[in-house]
Amino acid sequence: MTVNLGQGFPDFSPPPFVKEAFIHAVSGEQPMLNQYTRAFGHPPLVKILAEFYGKLLGQDLDPYCNVLVTVGAYEALFCAFQALVDEGDEVILIEPFFDCYEPMVKMAGGTAVFIPLRPKGNPLFSGNWQLDPSELEDKVTARTKLSW
Repeated sequence: MTVNLGQGFPDFSPPPFVKEAFIHAVSGEQPMLNQYTRAFGHPPLVKILAEFYGKLLGQDLDPYCNVLVTVGAYEALFCAFQALVDEGDEVILIEPFFDCYEPMVKMAGGTAVFIPLRPKGNPLFSGNWQLDPSELEDKVTARTKLSW
């Protein structure tokens, strides 16, 4: 079994319980399960998430103001880049990085600044690839907004 971690496309069928849950959701027994919902997350879901994370954070969270549910990682990343990066900001991208980071930085008006991980020892082992802290420090400028 393999999974493309860059895109998340499995090359196998979902397990039977997932198929059964899908059939149940679209069968008409509960028609609200297959309808459009609010763009920022289904109300029962955001309420549960606000309660759960509110306990973890030790504060009350408004499910409609403090919780955002997206349809996937791309949408969540896009929202984050659009919210945090302004025209002229620099965003440090540590190579290798997720393939959507650079275009999302550019779309938000920022400039990508690249820093590669470098092998220290046998390059066949992931733990031997390291970020050089001095190289990172050298790349930080007054325009640096994020490091991703």
